[in-house]
Amino acid sequence: MPTIVTETEFQKFRGKLHNQFKHLADSAMELMDALCSNNKTASVVKLSLNPLFRRGHSALFKAIGALSFREVSKVENCEGEDSQPQDPSLLELIAEVVPKPKERPFYLLGLDCTSVERQFAKTLADRGLVYQPTQIKGNKPIAIGHSYSMLAVIPERKEGDAPWTIPLDMSRVSTESNSNQKGIAQLKAVLSNPKLAWSKELCVSVVDSAYGNKQFLSPLQEHTNLVTVARSRSNRVFYQSPVISETPVGRGHPTWYGARFDTKEPDTWHEPTAVSQLSYKTRSGRIINVTITAWANMLMRGGKATPTHKAPFTLLRIESFDDAGQSLFKPMWLIVIGERRGELSALQAYHSYRQRFDLEHTFRFGKQNLLLNTFATPDVEHEQQWVKFVMLAYVQLWAAHALAVSLPRPWEKHLISVPFARISPSKVQQDWFRIISQLGSPAVSPHPRGYSSGRKSGEIQSPRPRLPVIKKRKSPASATKIPA
Repeated sequence: MPTIVTETEFQKFRGKLHNQFKHLADSAMELMDALCSNNKTASVVKLSLNPLFRRGHSALFKAIGALSFREVSKVENCEGEDSQPQDPSLLELIAEVVPKPKERPFYLLGLDCTSVERQFAKTLADRGLVYQPTQIKGNKPIAIGHSYSMLAVIPERKEGDAPWTIPLDMSRVSTESNSNQKGIAQLKAVLSNPKLAWSKELCVSVVDSAYGNKQFLSPLQEHTNLVTVARSRSNRVFYQSPVISETPVGRGHPTWYGARFDTKEPDTWHEPTAVSQLSYKTRSGRIINVTITAWANMLMRGGKATPTHKAPFTLLRIESFDDAGQSLFKPMWLIVIGERRGELSALQAYHSYRQRFDLEHTFRFGKQNLLLNTFATPDVEHEQQWVKFVMLAYVQLWAAHALAVSLPRPWEKHLISVPFARISPSKVQQDWFRIISQLGSPAVSPHPRGYSSGRKSGEIQSPRPRLPVIKKRKSPASATKIPA
């Protein structure tokens, strides 16, 4: 389905989104509109003062606590057989606003994790040490809280377009799991759904170096329509494909790996398969020349559970130079792996990975404008519901980006506006009140129902138990030293 461009299409999408909520759908829909129009509020409870939320603050927290989404409902026909579902699932509804790629022959998926810091929530369960960037040199970039994994579609972006992503799923990574396992499960759920447009189309997923390992890349080989572009650390050791001899060999284990390829030792590198070059200009007008060197049919060492010798990949080395030929950045290594990796050129793989950084813009916007890490609750389930609710609010902003008008603030009039360019999420958020005021809301106006009886006289609330912070340790097998 193309991007929503008419008011009627947007109203239909909001009607389907309203039907997704099982309980307190009107309160949830108004809360989402208040969140989408938020540009001043720094706490969740202050959203109850937003003009688009016509209910009290108690209804706000009840809506968050009751957040749940409908399953696919089916209707039986007269013969007793199931017909088509009345309402699509949440993932299928989000897929309706994903545009089909035009310039590139594949859907681009991005996967990454972000942290929700809850250092002082001592009654919150399953807290652990999560990554938290710091600007103070020497400090460890860690915090106490939860980690959330997001899988999103990254739409095509032309010059002048603001960075956007379309989140498909955002789930918590428990302390008993890790980002690799959660990412594999999310990709499997998205790629194995036959009702989605990209289930049989070529898909390319881009991930950073935390996913560039055999534990993540090997299980993904079951998806024949998926190609993964993963960043590799600069101190890895890979191998060439083995040379198969025409004469039969004797007994023994077959050769799985060829000559050694150490990314730190250029003497171990063999002749590249191809070399590509390109140039681009930065916002400041600086020209950067890029050289991409490719080696095909490379292997990484695996094991019994990860037979990586059956999954060759293309290794890319990216170098950036200025006009004088001086190196600008540390060389970047990329792994392009998948059965259909041959359909992806080195330039397409490089441009796809560069657009992975649009995920960082989504995380930053979610935390600064959509209060992603602001909801203070002692209940893990409520926190997870709020994170998914914020994800849906971002999807709704994307669905309305073609209807919004860019309204520069008084100090932003110097900014250059590109005609027909895609505006940013913050500009859509600034114009959200006008959009909803004109189109209306599927939520029904509230009706006063009296006052609650409250707690009984003399009732005492027992304090919540204090829970420890879970710290992961190395497994006993890896910690045991092998005697000399």
